[in-house]
Amino acid sequence: MDKKILLKLAYRNLMTHRLRTLLTLTGVIIGISAIVFLVSLAFGLERLVSREITGGNAFQLIDIGTGNSQIVKLDNEAIQKIKSIKEIKNVEPSISIGGKGKKTDVEIDATIIGADKQYLNWSGFSPKWGKIIDEPDKAVINTAYAKFLGEGDPNKYLGQKITLDILIPKDYSGEAEDRKAENQEFLISGIIKDETNVKIYTDYHNLTKLGVKNYSQLKAELVKPSDASYARKAVENMGYRTQYIGDTVAQIEQIFNIFKIILASFGLIALVVAGLGLFNTLTISLLERIKEVALMKILGMKKEDINRMFMTEAVIFGIFGGMAGIIIGIIFGIIANAILNHFAIRAGGDPVTIFYFSPLFLAGMLIFSTLVGFFTGFYPARRAAKVDALDVLRYE
Repeated sequence: MDKKILLKLAYRNLMTHRLRTLLTLTGVIIGISAIVFLVSLAFGLERLVSREITGGNAFQLIDIGTGNSQIVKLDNEAIQKIKSIKEIKNVEPSISIGGKGKKTDVEIDATIIGADKQYLNWSGFSPKWGKIIDEPDKAVINTAYAKFLGEGDPNKYLGQKITLDILIPKDYSGEAEDRKAENQEFLISGIIKDETNVKIYTDYHNLTKLGVKNYSQLKAELVKPSDASYARKAVENMGYRTQYIGDTVAQIEQIFNIFKIILASFGLIALVVAGLGLFNTLTISLLERIKEVALMKILGMKKEDINRMFMTEAVIFGIFGGMAGIIIGIIFGIIANAILNHFAIRAGGDPVTIFYFSPLFLAGMLIFSTLVGFFTGFYPARRAAKVDALDVLRYE
């Protein structure tokens, strides 16, 4: 039978009982839209967390430290050795030591971080006010330290002078005991939004001038991300510990894959109920039209055509239910995201994208809903194809 005729017959049959068709279609739409909404939330959260962790070109960077080892040191000699590894393009150090921020007769404990502009860029630091360190006598502070300086707009502290007492541990200087470099002055060039602990960032050369010889951590830039495993082995063979963002991202993906399955299962419950409703609708439709089916067979319609007619109705439910469900799921996701961002902005936060609608996932959902319609309609269609026309006309 011609495909156009099959579609016309399927459309006519569905429109004969519009309310029943609409209710059945609504069930499929609710199931698909619930899955799209919930799984897109998981995709969005995974993407948000991954982007926070993998800021900048993180997949091309390796963090290098000493771990608990007291034997190896991160010094200039170590930097040269690590730079000699062919898979590594560049190495930048950082120093993290304690100190105190001073304001007239008041002091506050602070972490002093020595790193150059390249290291901070690699770490994804971006001042909300001002700019990153660009001169040796400059420093970047966080908002926790800005609050120590005073209330009001942090922007007003740009260019202001700060005074620090810097504690230089003996492990960093190589000397017999710890010592303190007092009244070190810097000009604020930028302010980072961070209200956890008080932190001050300055060029690491300012600390090496005070006698610091060993570094806290190194960042090594790879020639290409695929070199990560080789570079890490070479560095670890020197006695150092390495960390790579790829390991963290893999763990995040595993966690969120479980989260996606859990969320999808809630929507799947609604879809199963909708599938049962679709099965019921097609079965009732068969019982109501059994005389019509028998007559079609008598007029010469083949079993295959009867089967295709019912399968076409089922697939129409799957396709249109899937398309409408995807659209509604996206709309609800956009609305929910706008509401969350509204409250986030009112609370002083930044807008974020909580929902992410993966094109591949949406295409998969459309295929999935079509398959749901196909398999749900399989039994009623097969049963319709097996109708004995003579028995129907004899008893019905």
